[in-house]
Amino acid sequence: MSGLSYISEYGDEEDSHSEEEYEEIQEKACSKPRLPQPNLTGVPVVSFEEHVDDSNLHGGRVRSFPHVRGNWATFVYIDYPDKENLLKLIDKFATTLATVDESCSKCEDIHISLSKTFVLKYHMINTFTSSLQEVLKNIDSFELGFESVDVFCNEDKTRTFIALKVDCFAHRYLISITKKIDNILRDFRLPEFYNEPSFHMSILSINGDKKQCVLKILHQLNQHFMNQEEKVDTIIINKVNCKSGNKYYQYYLK
Repeated sequence: MSGLSYISEYGDEEDSHSEEEYEEIQEKACSKPRLPQPNLTGVPVVSFEEHVDDSNLHGGRVRSFPHVRGNWATFVYIDYPDKENLLKLIDKFATTLATVDESCSKCEDIHISLSKTFVLKYHMINTFTSSLQEVLKNIDSFELGFESVDVFCNEDKTRTFIALKVDCFAHRYLISITKKIDNILRDFRLPEFYNEPSFHMSILSINGDKKQCVLKILHQLNQHFMNQEEKVDTIIINKVNCKSGNKYYQYYLK
């Protein structure tokens, strides 16, 4: 007998139940108790609603790029440690700038940027910050001084900044540091710093593009700056900072 014949006979045996036997089997299947449905009322639900930025909650500031879950906004900078020394100068500048625009406000974090703000994925943070530590550990500490007042606008023209420009001595050091940082950014395929950076420390800001208005009183601001009683002292910079999301890193120089 061929193999196909055996298969045919096996199929016939399986299908040889009578109609009464089929009804009996179905009744037994229906009589089995059903499993109870799970109660999901106590299970928390994670919301994935789109994040919406309200500039009114942040003094009119607008994100340079949208918030995306998993993206960590990152930048490298020098934190100015002697902020108390700036208070009198900032207050006098704010009084003068109030005649130009009432939205003038003090900058929350006073620093000198050494990179643009860029995005890191979470798994890239450790590698990036370790690379920073490697290139910065052999850089000498240096003196940081300021030579004048200037005005800048951010790239999307949503905010105008009044800033102190660093002197030529500090500028040379900062150029050297940013070149090393740019090498790392290039390896990570991230945006490098500006080709001809103007290193400055923003101390006040105004909503919108008000650069032309501020330029009209810039000489007055520079007169305040040159006043010996309010002159900002030269200080020693011995560390560079990096902020990625809510993580902060410090790298000490030699």
